[in-house]
Amino acid sequence: MAVFFSENEKKAMVSVLCALAKADYRTHDTEHQTLRACLDEMGFHEEDYQPIPKAQLEVKAYETLRRMNKEKKRVFSLMMTKIARSDGNFGPLERAFVIEILDMCEIPFVHK
Repeated sequence: MAVFFSENEKKAMVSVLCALAKADYRTHDTEHQTLRACLDEMGFHEEDYQPIPKAQLEVKAYETLRRMNKEKKRVFSLMMTKIARSDGNFGPLERAFVIEILDMCEIPFVHK
């Protein structure tokens, strides 16, 4: 069963996923490929979209993520896990960012 996200949800998710891909200040090809797969999965195809800067995520994206239903949160959590693990190293900066999102947006941790 496919999960459909609103445009605001997609934009908030994309912003967080882009920030996560850059959280360790290294972006590998596998992270780009995994990010692209996640964007395709949610049906996001705005090539000119500028993600919300990481420093503004709490104000501009977290509330949208917090209001998503449980099923959407689980799908989003799995996307974060895929991106964080895609380069083979779920490092401390990525882990801290993911924990922040999970805690502040009331999202369950989904690891597979």
